[in-house]
Amino acid sequence: MSRFTIDLTPICWSERTHLEPERLTDLRNLEQFINENYVKEGCKPVQHGRVIALRSTDKGRKSSAFASALYLGKYDDMGNTDRFLNGMVKAGHSYEPIRGETVTFLFIGVSKTVYDHLITYTLRNRRIAGGFRANKPWGYVIPYEARDPWLYHGMMEEQLARCKQMKKDHPREPLQAIRSLYPMGVMMPPFMLDFSEEALVKHVFKQRIWERGAQEDTHDVVTSMFETVRAMDPLKWDTLKEHHGPHMEGHNRAMRKLREKRPTLRDLISQKENAQADLMDLDVYELLMDTVGKLPKTMWDKAS
Repeated sequence: MSRFTIDLTPICWSERTHLEPERLTDLRNLEQFINENYVKEGCKPVQHGRVIALRSTDKGRKSSAFASALYLGKYDDMGNTDRFLNGMVKAGHSYEPIRGETVTFLFIGVSKTVYDHLITYTLRNRRIAGGFRANKPWGYVIPYEARDPWLYHGMMEEQLARCKQMKKDHPREPLQAIRSLYPMGVMMPPFMLDFSEEALVKHVFKQRIWERGAQEDTHDVVTSMFETVRAMDPLKWDTLKEHHGPHMEGHNRAMRKLREKRPTLRDLISQKENAQADLMDLDVYELLMDTVGKLPKTMWDKAS
């Protein structure tokens, strides 16, 4: 079985992330542990950006296939790995078969802000002693919204240097107290979080990447989470995305406005520029998404 190697590029050498150089040894120790405790046990960790999916409990969709068969009473065909996707997701039925299936993620080079966003959705509490406690930050992360990242680099380093100096000047001051002086953009030590697959598709991915308005750094990290699970099972996650993905927000808005305003076809066509002259050839889906399904700008769009 091939050895897993942590890609350091998105963690260490980025305009937005700064890892303290002495932590490189710690990362190699993490890499060794992943190979000893996951790879050798048959898992195939997947990294994308600053996220590593260590393992998924629903290997080959066999567990969800069994659960789907039990749920539907299909005792003569319990190995059907497509039943949940084709027979339940597409029909809008219960997500019970994947409610107990989990994915374990390891996050490296993630800010305290993103950590706080992610911890909301976790299945189990694997937090870093409630945040930091006596742990020191591993560096800092510059927010994507910063117009001049290098300006923030200087200010971050200055504030962290002050915290270090305070500990030297006042050795009796505990780290638990000094952590209150850390800026929000500090890089958390690596941490693991478990997520239910149902929570991932219905809440984490939906709210943080498929619906607009999430903070950019959180959007980036959660996008990496999706890419890792998709690499593990493209069919499952492409199907789930099709039924919960970014287009669904426009679908819901369109149906709500159609119900509330009851526009005529003439009303809709008048809102669309260069509408096709022949109504019989008009792309109805495109018309609806460009009119009643058109989404308003978010606060992040307006600020850019």
